Amino acid sequence: MSAAEIFDWLFKRRRRLTDFKPEELRREEKRLEIRENQLVSQQEKLDREKEDIFQQGAKTKSIVRRRLYARRFNDLMSRIRLMDRELNRVSKEVMTLSRIRALIERTKNPKSVTGILNNMTEAHMDQLQALLEDDKIGEEFYLQKLDGLLGVAADPAYDAADVGSEGLEVLKTWEAMDEGEMEFDEGLKQAETGQKQAGRPERGEKEPEEREEPEADG
Repeated sequence: MSAAEIFDWLFKRRRRLTDFKPEELRREEKRLEIRENQLVSQQEKLDREKEDIFQQGAKTKSIVRRRLYARRFNDLMSRIRLMDRELNRVSKEVMTLSRIRALIERTKNPKSVTGILNNMTEAHMDQLQALLEDDKIGEEFYLQKLDGLLGVAADPAYDAADVGSEGLEVLKTWEAMDEGEMEFDEGLKQAETGQKQAGRPERGEKEPEEREEPEADG
């Protein structure tokens, strides 16, 4: 069964969400992840071609050649935008399957899972489908909406199910680098070890206060 068929069942309600088995969902996740990786590789190749064309156009002074490079650049940008939209869609599909699978696997009370998933109405499903198909809606906003519907909002266990525990740590590291809190080499080292830098508190933590040693009785 393809991922397209799963989403057809999900959104047209030909099958209840609780009818899906974790291993079935995981198998489809893997297929979608392969497609996701293929799209990223293709994007990276097009990005290199785009930079090369831009560089060639900057070097030449010939108007004829520059117009040729401009057409090629325009064509590449169109292909990159189409690929961006497809990648956005596929990534959101992966997250949807991952969240539903994690909910089924991690919730101890099966009846609770059944209640959450089967209580999703047609309106909820239509809303998710619209968000999936809207390429202007990014992964972060979509995930917030999805987690809200599934009742797993702000639960780190489900974030770890999506990207893994080390994936969560590297996301935090990149955020710290974005804010200028660490340089590339330091960030890479921290991501590889998965540990805080010695003597450095995490954001929001206070430096430990020094404790005075009691004086010995004379």
